[in-house]
Amino acid sequence: MRNNWFYVFTVTTALSVLPVATKAGDINNDADLTNMSLQELTDIDVTSVSKRTEKASQAAAALYVITQEDIRRSGLQSIPELLRMVPGLQVAQSGSQNWAVTSRGFDGQFANKLLVMIDGRTVYSPVFSGVFWDVQNVMLEDVDRIEVIRGPGATLWGANAVNGVINIITKNAKDTQGGLITAAVGTQERDAEAARYGGTVGDLSYRTYGQYFDYNQQHFINGNGAGDPWDNAQGGFRMDWNGSGKDTGTLQGDVYKGQENAMRYLPVTSTVSPTLYNIVEDTDDVSGMNILGRWKHQFNQDSDINFQAYYDDVVRQSEFVEAGNHTQTLDFDFQHNWTVNSYNNITWGLGYRRINSDFENGFYISFTPENYYENLYSSFVQDKISLIQDKLFLTAGSKFEHNDFSGFEYEPSVRLSWLPSDKQTVWAAVSRAVHTPNQTNQDISLVLEPVPHSPTEMVAEQGNLDTISENLYAYEIGYRVMPREDLSFDITAYYNYYSDLASLSNGTPSLRFDPVMGAYVYAPLVLGNLNNGETHGVEFASTWEATKFLKFNGSYTIYESHLNITGASLVTTQGTSPNQSFNLRSYVDLPHNVQWDTMLYRVDSLPEIPVPAYTRLDTRIGYSPIKGLDLSLIGQNLLNSEHQEYSQFIYQSPEEIGRAVLAKATFRF
Repeated sequence: MRNNWFYVFTVTTALSVLPVATKAGDINNDADLTNMSLQELTDIDVTSVSKRTEKASQAAAALYVITQEDIRRSGLQSIPELLRMVPGLQVAQSGSQNWAVTSRGFDGQFANKLLVMIDGRTVYSPVFSGVFWDVQNVMLEDVDRIEVIRGPGATLWGANAVNGVINIITKNAKDTQGGLITAAVGTQERDAEAARYGGTVGDLSYRTYGQYFDYNQQHFINGNGAGDPWDNAQGGFRMDWNGSGKDTGTLQGDVYKGQENAMRYLPVTSTVSPTLYNIVEDTDDVSGMNILGRWKHQFNQDSDINFQAYYDDVVRQSEFVEAGNHTQTLDFDFQHNWTVNSYNNITWGLGYRRINSDFENGFYISFTPENYYENLYSSFVQDKISLIQDKLFLTAGSKFEHNDFSGFEYEPSVRLSWLPSDKQTVWAAVSRAVHTPNQTNQDISLVLEPVPHSPTEMVAEQGNLDTISENLYAYEIGYRVMPREDLSFDITAYYNYYSDLASLSNGTPSLRFDPVMGAYVYAPLVLGNLNNGETHGVEFASTWEATKFLKFNGSYTIYESHLNITGASLVTTQGTSPNQSFNLRSYVDLPHNVQWDTMLYRVDSLPEIPVPAYTRLDTRIGYSPIKGLDLSLIGQNLLNSEHQEYSQFIYQSPEEIGRAVLAKATFRF
């Protein structure tokens, strides 16, 4: 197997970490990066690594940036699909509406070691610290860039930024003036429309948008329809005050509502069915809204403050499982950037978050208590010290937090970066990060499966009030170089040691009664922190501008895990992330405003689930007949009619991801 991977890797040396630029400016008036050189792309400003602006090429972290041009030319229609191009990220789809996304291992439906934000607003669920990717439906034409940090980001962003941080950053309203209309029709995304309009009133820029999509079902591995079509409607606005003085401000918000169907395989006792499972057609209603405000004041060129506040309201309700959740989050964040002198750049801040969760308990999923209120207090400080002017930098800092589950937590890091020349960066980092307990760890009762030899016994995951934080000690080293004006390389190696990882142990069975199930034995698997282990890997990426009209992007990832599992391995499993993965993307600018873009992905097998290795090929042909009109024909998963990517989703049979074709038109005016 390794020889085959080595062959693929050596043949396809034109790999990339950076976005492609194109000279076909008329094909996309919104793209800010279309005419940038490779050198300019390496110097793109980012903010997620240090919470202040710095060049991507000089960041002391494993950083990848997906730009608007990457998004448009990929032809992909969702955030998790776009993340496939990032080295070190594992993205697997299981069904029409479900994705498992993680960084550097621990993949799964409830992957909980990745912090995801949209414009600085945290979107992971506080119930299980994971992300419901089905409701993160940003209008992709409004995304400026997606900054992805592989590795811990807890020093600045706090608990749960354990293995990575994803920050989806949308455009300033002043950059989305005028109108935009998109319409798409396809075999998987059956129907999609979006419209946006932006304008200016004095120093105030604004935009408003609305979008709708309807997705078709996927299929089970036996070929039968999975019964999981879904649809979603969303709208929102953004206003930016871009005054000429020392103050700027942003106010933005979104509201959405959708319906998701699924075929559930629900465990039952023999009293209900001799097969011990009921197959039901279930419907989930999802809805939510958010509003965010941000204010920045510039005292002088050496000092500025930022204040951000947001409110987030999310509702999920399952019809047949008879379980629901309503979560409200109120968050305040203050930050001060201070350049003390030519040697010290200090960033510090304070934060407070209030979370209210209300549950509607059912037989399969219940929480005790049903209503929960959580307070999170935080502060951080970080100093970037110039040891040798413009050459050698030491960055040290820590996050300090207090939560209602595990109490006080601290997450320090030390990062060193050396710039031997303006085209090279060498960096290293040592960090500690924690994943704090959540409502699932301490309060859940989740019925998992019946016991075949004991038809009235039900196995369930049981929360434990004694669970503590999972700990990570991470060691990273990286090197970026641009040996020629048309070629760049980026390589990162890491070693992670985890302690107090989540575990499941047999608890004390008890006799219970349910009006439908009758009398049954409740056999709990109690959550704890008995597991530990290590992971390590290498992530490689490069960019090659072969000609003015031909560019290549891609990446290659090696990942290994050695985990010591105590008891059941449901919570922390090895073998659920691929040992190797690879992607190669080509961008071709043809005459007459025609573009041809191709994406090739290769993902290793997942032996513990099991899921076989697969190769995926996507392509897009774009044509701009007149200025402002962009026509695209997109094909996905073209090598196989269907393939499997993941299988361990609660109450669902394994599904395969089918071949899809999409035609899309975008008009700007």
